[in-house]
Amino acid sequence: MCSTILTGGARSGKSSYAEGRVAALPGRPCYIATAEIRDAEMAERIAHHRARRGPEWREREATFDLVAALAETDGDGPRLVDCITLWLTNLV
Repeated sequence: MCSTILTGGARSGKSSYAEGRVAALPGRPCYIATAEIRDAEMAERIAHHRARRGPEWREREATFDLVAALAETDGDGPRLVDCITLWLTNLV
């Protein structure tokens, strides 16, 4: 198993770069989303991300229980957690 952490500024292209890397791995990719829709801007950003990924991605929401989402998707192909910072913010 390999894990990679990508860092960078807000809206710097981390998500699309990570999606490309994960999509290139064997198996159907799973996107584990930690963001919550709290306003129109976030709703637009999430819709943009979903459209960019397309239907070949499985999606799992993990606003708070990231450990459960990782356990439930273990062994089912590559996974992308987006974003650890938002997840930590949700917990606080």
